[in-house]
Amino acid sequence: MKPRTIRNLIVSAPLAVAVVGWFLIPGSFAHGVIVGFFATFALLLGGFVVFAMIMKKRRGTTLKPPPLPIGSWDYAMDLTDLDGAPVRPSQWQGKVLVLNFWATWCAPCVAEMPSLKRLLDRTADLDVQFGVVTREESAVVRRFIEKRSIDLPIYLLKGEPPECFKTRGIPATYVLDRSGSIAMRHAGAAA
Repeated sequence: MKPRTIRNLIVSAPLAVAVVGWFLIPGSFAHGVIVGFFATFALLLGGFVVFAMIMKKRRGTTLKPPPLPIGSWDYAMDLTDLDGAPVRPSQWQGKVLVLNFWATWCAPCVAEMPSLKRLLDRTADLDVQFGVVTREESAVVRRFIEKRSIDLPIYLLKGEPPECFKTRGIPATYVLDRSGSIAMRHAGAAA
């Protein structure tokens, strides 16, 4: 049988049963049950048809990978360590760098910290550099990391981040290749 014939049988069979039942079974209660059955079937069939049309339309489209991040960094950023000593981002030139922007008050940032530590440990022999950057005060950050025993290279950012690192939210993680080009960008917590 052709699909169209099968579809017509599926639609017409309940209708035929409802019409025959209407005439053979007397009483308003029976008529209400028949109409209710038919109406429910029609609604379900209509919903299925709409669902099938949506799925057919989706199947016709192809998924495209997200665009690769573009941009590069000139290693200019005003950073200090927790003691207030200036940090030269140029020390990361020529190396792969994982740069994470976070804050102590950000729950997803806090949840992401163990993942960052595991990544740091697993890439220790690959000469991958890490920078975990926040714009908060040193005392706040120091209390936070001591309370949670966080062992990551944390830096304090004075002022605004470079344009290539500006996002709408944190945490935001960037992976830069050896030339300083952004190879990957991820906004939100990641495992």
